[in-house]
Amino acid sequence: MAQKNTVTVTPVLLDWAWKENGTNYYRLRITYKRKSKFLKTEILVHRSDLNEDGQPKERAVVYKLADVVRKIEKKVECMQLDTLENEDKTIDDVMSFLNNSDDDGRFRLDFFEFADTIIEAKQGQPRKVYRCAVNSLKTYVDKEKMDISEITSSFMHGWEAWLKEKYGNNARSVSAYTACISFLHGQARLKYNNEETGLININNPFMYYKPPRQKVAKHRNIDATLIQQMIDLRPTLTGREKLGVDVFLISFGLMGMNSPDLYTCKAPENNIITYNRTKTRDRRDDEAEMQVKILKAIKPIVDEYHGKDGLTFDFNKRYTTYQIFGANVNAGLRAFASRVGYNGKLTLYSARHSWATIAYEQGVTKGVINDCLCHVDRDVKVTDIYIKKDWSVLWKANEKVLSSFNWAA
Repeated sequence: MAQKNTVTVTPVLLDWAWKENGTNYYRLRITYKRKSKFLKTEILVHRSDLNEDGQPKERAVVYKLADVVRKIEKKVECMQLDTLENEDKTIDDVMSFLNNSDDDGRFRLDFFEFADTIIEAKQGQPRKVYRCAVNSLKTYVDKEKMDISEITSSFMHGWEAWLKEKYGNNARSVSAYTACISFLHGQARLKYNNEETGLININNPFMYYKPPRQKVAKHRNIDATLIQQMIDLRPTLTGREKLGVDVFLISFGLMGMNSPDLYTCKAPENNIITYNRTKTRDRRDDEAEMQVKILKAIKPIVDEYHGKDGLTFDFNKRYTTYQIFGANVNAGLRAFASRVGYNGKLTLYSARHSWATIAYEQGVTKGVINDCLCHVDRDVKVTDIYIKKDWSVLWKANEKVLSSFNWAA
């Protein structure tokens, strides 16, 4: 029978860790399969506290060290590293367990603290949505700390019911918030579990609970005649109303570019804007890269808002954030809707929906429309890995859409 693997725990004072004031913290050398790593303790000693053999003079320090070693050894026993089925575990698995388990050897991880580390790496709107999801969960549990083991399938069902009661059964936040928590939980499992070696510190409740899928939104496109009115009347508009109409037409002419991307997109090269769509770049292997050609029809409008500091537009000079920018655009569009007697909902997002609808009416295939909108399409995601995108196909589709309007005005 093969010799069982064991973990040894030895208190040491590392030479490089001595400070100028003559103090050092004891560390525990954790050795497994002839590889070692160290855990820092809170036991601080001075050189004068040691005898000629480098051992503590005070019995109290000896007892403290022995107690710390016993606690770690107890954790190791809970991990059952000396059984044959766990022989594939590594020293990293051992350290991950020891760093995140309590005195009884139970794995512990503050979910909210871990979530913060993931959210901080995100940018723009995704960071805001994830932050809102975590804050909502904190409100539900009514505490600032929460061990990840508390997130079970029944817990998620309870939170989902609470969200529906608060926001409504079909509210976007119900599906978005639960999906965010599912993603964050998955990131924790990736970091602290090792399925290959059998180390499962965090169980997966999302095998039994699935975040509800968002119901397809009601079509928010507007009729082509209203867009033509915008083109015809824009020279007569002023102030925020003109801004709203102009930005709508710019977004429409750039295949439905959203306000965060209009606000931050880099200056074009050879009349082509290259950007990564904020909403989907974290969910696509290609980081949602888009290349949009500024077509002749909308170039005069684009040029009116010529940006500096390497950006396409000057919106960052007019408004401090893209949220404030978007709010002013929508306010301008409401004013225009009132002017022409349009009673429906008119927002910047209508440009995106309208572009897709008109493109389909002009004979553009759904697959090309999907690429133009830079959606996340799970059905074609694998295929996309092997196909190099031909941007000219998207630009020709956009030409079809824009050529259906009279831009002479």
